[in-house]
Amino acid sequence: MKKQKTLKKTPKTNLSKIMHAYRDYDDMLKKFAHDVATMGKEFSEIADTYFDLKNPWDQNVLISILTNMLACVEVNVELDGDNIEKTMKGFYEMHLEGYRSQLRESIKH
Repeated sequence: MKKQKTLKKTPKTNLSKIMHAYRDYDDMLKKFAHDVATMGKEFSEIADTYFDLKNPWDQNVLISILTNMLACVEVNVELDGDNIEKTMKGFYEMHLEGYRSQLRESIKH
């Protein structure tokens, strides 16, 4: 059984801010990338702590949680009149190829 941890203090991000101020487009992209990396690390720590990603049971529990979260986000985005299906698919395919490349490299070594 994996050791359970408690979540630490929320990291500094631009999440939940109503207004965002940026010097320019590059500054916005930099802050966006920071928030993605910061919160991605938080989510990864949770996944690494509680899930064995090679275990089919754990995989399906995590898939159920993630698809539920995606559906919730999509419905809320639709309230603003937007559709994020293409964006999500693009990000998914980009990351999928990245992980497949990592796997191919790890098998070579």
